[in-house]
Amino acid sequence: MNVTVDRKNAVGTVTEAAGWLVRNPALIAAFFVLGVVQAAGEEFFLLSLFGWFLSLYLGGIAYVYARDELAGADPDLNEASSQVLPRILSLVGIFFAYGIAVFVGLLLLIIPGIYLSLRLVLAFPACVLDDKRAIESLKTSWRVAHGNLLKLLGISILMFVVSLSAIVVTALFTGLGDEFLVGLLAVTAVLTAFLTPIVEMAYARIYLENREPDDGESDDDWDRDDGDAWDRDEDDSWDRNEDDSWDRDDDWGTSDDETDWSTDDRDDRDESRW
Repeated sequence: MNVTVDRKNAVGTVTEAAGWLVRNPALIAAFFVLGVVQAAGEEFFLLSLFGWFLSLYLGGIAYVYARDELAGADPDLNEASSQVLPRILSLVGIFFAYGIAVFVGLLLLIIPGIYLSLRLVLAFPACVLDDKRAIESLKTSWRVAHGNLLKLLGISILMFVVSLSAIVVTALFTGLGDEFLVGLLAVTAVLTAFLTPIVEMAYARIYLENREPDDGESDDDWDRDDGDAWDRDEDDSWDRNEDDSWDRDDDWGTSDDETDWSTDDRDDRDESRW
């Protein structure tokens, strides 16, 4: 599904994504469950692992919902799920490649890690929305994110400020004792329910508004199209030039036979005069 999307700044992108979330409360419920699972995963490793897979799955669902909202269609959870599940292994591969790149970048004085995270974060929506493999998705993100780093950074900073503010408010009301830990888990679940889907849909919007028309095509299609066009243009131009040159010679009467015949006539006339 190709969607033409108008460009918006970071605030406009987040605002529109928040509106989509309000119209789809099922996403809020699903991400709230994710927040609870992740909070419980602090104590149970298996729950933590399940929460990690669930976050990749629900993130993909959010991307499909964003695309459908932009297209004016009603998002359907079953259809979105059927599109995300076949890409889950590619999403896992992207996650590890993304994590390793960002980790190495953070070791290099932090800033390279931030830069890499912004250049590669759109690989996730690229994988789901355009059915790309892991490496292809990372390459696409690197290309599409160029020129949108400030917008991506702005969204990240905005979400960080909101999350930090919620944690500070929780600390003010509960103190820093055991009640704070309980309150922090509750706040984390709520933030996951609202902020995470907004961020994921904002990323999907940025990807859709900046991807190139051929991002949905495979490399094989691109190569085949180029080859056909090259062969067709070369053959046509050759045939056309060759035919035109022959036609042009005929029209002007400059063929070898005619030239020789005219020369013989002139010689005959010269001999008769003498």
